[in-house]
Amino acid sequence: MKKTFTINLGGIVFHIDEDAYELLDKYFVSLLQRVSGLNKLFMEQPQIITLMSILESARYESDFAKYRKCILDACALVEEIEEGCADV
Repeated sequence: MKKTFTINLGGIVFHIDEDAYELLDKYFVSLLQRVSGLNKLFMEQPQIITLMSILESARYESDFAKYRKCILDACALVEEIEEGCADV
């Protein structure tokens, strides 16, 4: 007789055998490996939001000097993000 496990997924209780548990465990390990690379992206999220905000404000700027400043600020922020990614 196979060993059974009781698991809770999203508030639903399942009773699964040992083979199914091992498959589920392998699935979760592979899922974690796939998303582990996204941690850096989420750490950079505030900078990306700032970048999008700068570019959005540049779209509506009619004064060329202010438009140019927005674009240069965005470029500087992109370089900062790239340098941060290279350090890791």
